Amino acid sequence: MKKSHSAWIYLAVAIALFGAAIHLAAIIGGASWYAFFGAPPPIVESARVGTWLAPVSAAVIAGLMALCAAYACSALGLIRHLPLLRPALAGIAALCLLRGLLLVPVALKRPDLLNTFEVVAAIIWAVAGAGFTVGFRASRAAAQRFTQADAASRRGSIQAFGHRG
Repeated sequence: MKKSHSAWIYLAVAIALFGAAIHLAAIIGGASWYAFFGAPPPIVESARVGTWLAPVSAAVIAGLMALCAAYACSALGLIRHLPLLRPALAGIAALCLLRGLLLVPVALKRPDLLNTFEVVAAIIWAVAGAGFTVGFRASRAAAQRFTQADAASRRGSIQAFGHRG
């Protein structure tokens, strides 16, 4: 894999892990953090009054973002080949790119909803989507590396136990 390609995937990993971290930090930070990061009003209200909706929602989102990072790490070959790697990366990439591109119709139909946070968030989502797209394309090579390594490992194990195949 080209170094420039892996840089995009590492960027997707960093964005996903940062997203997971800020969702977990919002649980500690409280209602003002949820509001700053654009959580829907019922979530902000949940955090304000102390019900379970806000922290459980944030924890679930953090878990999903961490899972996205794990899939990108798998595409990089940093961890084992995860199940359904290519379809997962394709789905993650599509969702990220869609979220990034939603800025355009919102800007045209509801410019009153645009603010600096929404523009920056859309750019970050689009960059993450590009990274996951590169990960999708690179995942075939990662799968082949692990398949070859597993086969070599099995051959070594068989020889170590004196089996002849």
